[in-house]
Amino acid sequence: MNWNSVRFKPPPAFDSEIPWRVELRTCELQITDEQNTAFNIFGLLMSRIIQTQKLNFYIPMSKLQENFEKAHKRDAVTKELFWFRKDFSYSKY
Repeated sequence: MNWNSVRFKPPPAFDSEIPWRVELRTCELQITDEQNTAFNIFGLLMSRIIQTQKLNFYIPMSKLQENFEKAHKRDAVTKELFWFRKDFSYSKY
């Protein structure tokens, strides 16, 4: 799934050494230069933390599907329980 501010970019070719990439885009609002800079720096810092700490945010597809089904219900934010990871170490789901 692609959000307006996040894009997943595939490698240019199947046998390329360039991996999948995530592109963070600024919000489509009239924000100031300072807010735009803060958003970009936040994205940079988050990506560096994820890389250095080797964090894993993968969610099994079955749990993701459950979350989507629950999210489509009325007042899901307050009435439903969503599945989130509690352990972000790289070796576990």
